[in-house]
Amino acid sequence: DPCPILDADPGPDPNIAMLKTDVMPPWSGGGGAYAIPDVLNEVRRHNTTLIFHNTRAQAEIFFHNLWLQNDEGLPIGIHHGSLARDQREKVEAAMVRGELKAIVCTGTLDLGIDWGDVDLIIQIGAPKNVKRLVQRIGRANHRYNAPSKALIVPANRFEVVECVAALEAVRARDLDGDPRGAGPLDVLCQHILIRACRGPFDADALFETFRTAGAYADLSKNDFDQCLEMMATGGYALRAYDRWQRLRQRDDGHWELRDPRSAKHVRMNIGTILDTETLKVRYRGRGAALGEIEEGFAASLTPGDTFLIGGQVVRYEGLREMTVEVSRRADRPPKIAVFAGSKFSTSTQLSNRILDMLRQETWPELPRHTAEWLALQRERSKLPQRDRILVETFPHDGRQHTCIYGFAGRSAMQTLGLLVTGRMEAEGLNPLGFVSTDYAVLIWGLDRVPDPAPLFDGENLREAFETWLKGNAVMKRTFKGSAVISMMLERNFGPQRRTGRQAAFSSDILYDTLAKYDPGHLLMRITRTEAMRGLVDFGRIEEMLARTRGRIDHVVLDRVTPLAAPLFLEHGRVPIHGEGRERLLADEAGRLMEAAGLKMD
Repeated sequence: DPCPILDADPGPDPNIAMLKTDVMPPWSGGGGAYAIPDVLNEVRRHNTTLIFHNTRAQAEIFFHNLWLQNDEGLPIGIHHGSLARDQREKVEAAMVRGELKAIVCTGTLDLGIDWGDVDLIIQIGAPKNVKRLVQRIGRANHRYNAPSKALIVPANRFEVVECVAALEAVRARDLDGDPRGAGPLDVLCQHILIRACRGPFDADALFETFRTAGAYADLSKNDFDQCLEMMATGGYALRAYDRWQRLRQRDDGHWELRDPRSAKHVRMNIGTILDTETLKVRYRGRGAALGEIEEGFAASLTPGDTFLIGGQVVRYEGLREMTVEVSRRADRPPKIAVFAGSKFSTSTQLSNRILDMLRQETWPELPRHTAEWLALQRERSKLPQRDRILVETFPHDGRQHTCIYGFAGRSAMQTLGLLVTGRMEAEGLNPLGFVSTDYAVLIWGLDRVPDPAPLFDGENLREAFETWLKGNAVMKRTFKGSAVISMMLERNFGPQRRTGRQAAFSSDILYDTLAKYDPGHLLMRITRTEAMRGLVDFGRIEEMLARTRGRIDHVVLDRVTPLAAPLFLEHGRVPIHGEGRERLLADEAGRLMEAAGLKMD
């Protein structure tokens, strides 16, 4: 029976604001280094401060730069999921004892933290998601009827707008969140095998049990039967292989494990959280681990390279028994370790709030420098609108540029860039590359786009997406995860655990086999569904197309616009190396802003 829902007293509103800094945010970038002096001032003024970042790499960079400016030697730690467990526990213990003034951290401290001495939260970079921001704010003054205190630090000029939109959403108690989708079928497959480990089961009864769970309330009998078939025989293309013959049906109609001994392997592989392919990092000749880095990053290192981990610059010495050995010698600028996870995409609700802000005549809630920037964009071109796609075309540095403002989130805009450049290539417009952010895609090429409307034809985009997805590494990466979760591939086999490369090799063979001989296999369908809503976020593109309904504002200009100018400075767009890279980057920024009619302060 339905139970009553009680609305508890929400308590006092949080004390939340944007950090006032002596230096204006840069035009691009996500590190927030410009605000370090002001962050240190806040750390001094409070008992204990948690300084949140959206990614582990950003946390490492910020902690390193923070420590370089920490002339007073304030006790500050770092905490994220790629650090060794004992290091994280040392930081947590020091925090409990009140020995640390601040911790630079990621989502590892979002939940389960009840430290009464934490009296300030600082969020570096736009939170991208209102619920995440509210969760983090709640770590400060974690007592009933005590208002939480938080400061937000926008990492760049556009994030100022996003941070103000997030603050308004928090004050309005307007939380975001995507609609709950259907329950994943790879999880259902795993549960079928787990249930078989318990003993024989009736398929119809298990189907009805699944439908009692909210995520599977609309589960069709056909989907369930396909999952059962895949767990029993592996499916059409794999039924000849013994390793996938795992269930059999008894005379009484019940299903059971074909070999009861396989229950051990099933239990050893239970779980839906996928491990990242990482290698431990240790000092050469010492036992304690510093943390972990991804295999792909480790493969890019050569002896003598340096990188950041745990706030320390270490030098790569070699790989021994699947462990990265390092030393303290650091005689060159560090690379940044590649950690699990990726940049968050701005939520749909937050993107809509930003677009609503851009409709205003004036922006008294914004700092003057940002309000003037938006006003100049309106004067020189147009501001994006929620129900239209703004496309700007202009020449710069001997190339033709197309800037598309879609506000669909980073993953979707990245995918849109791939699809639109593919369409441009097909139309002979010779694109050369692109860069994307949460709100726009900037494409450069040899020819001007005369009419952008055909580039956004829904059917053509979907067809291009399907073609691109079939031959893209995203599918194989997603396939590997779905195959492991559905237990079509095992992570653990006896006392041995597969390395990331071994698992990738096995999944690639399985993927190629199914793609060639059984493209309609259930595992291929699961993979496509997960890829669509995961790494490529095509659903956000479809939402953007539905929202705008072919309404495109095409503005033809003779130079860079104020809103497009920062995109030229995004990581990867201006690859400047050498000792003078900071000065050259500043010069490039000044030249771009001058071309856009903006001043560099």
